[in-house]
Amino acid sequence: MQEADTNRRRLLGWAFWGSLIGFLWPRSAEAANGGPPAVGGAPFGPQVAGTYLATVLHQGFPPALALITLTADGGFISNDTSDQGAGGMVTRDGPVQGTWKRIGPNQIAARTLYFAFDPKGMPIWIARSTGRFAFDNSFNSGNGTLTVERFKMDQDPFDPRQAPSDSLNATITARRIIVP
Repeated sequence: MQEADTNRRRLLGWAFWGSLIGFLWPRSAEAANGGPPAVGGAPFGPQVAGTYLATVLHQGFPPALALITLTADGGFISNDTSDQGAGGMVTRDGPVQGTWKRIGPNQIAARTLYFAFDPKGMPIWIARSTGRFAFDNSFNSGNGTLTVERFKMDQDPFDPRQAPSDSLNATITARRIIVP
């Protein structure tokens, strides 16, 4: 009788641990892919991953074209046509780097940083960009908004107590670059 109780406890223990693993495993996969599956049950990160040609309309400046690369694991890399002083900009900007996360069925939020340099190559400020973007159902195009805040080099752009020197709002439309 004692052996039967021990076997029953082992069986219940295995059933408990198996159920727990079965419950947690899919949620672990969802977290690694930016949340629950999107269109057709596919993970969200791979659906978003790719490079996009974007038009960025900054208030008070001519339109800029940008190349934006989103990685499946949440990386964000970009540069645009104003980076080298086009459109009356006096600074030279470094590449935009940051991260994105899923905020809705076909939506992401992104936070990025980049440095600006004077004509002699000295860093003069760091910019923090915060944006939201909504994709179409195929994840091949979409639009969004962007706020760029500039901080002095001795400021911490992650510290909410630090006030930016100024800010600039923009809208973005983008299309995925597709291999024919």
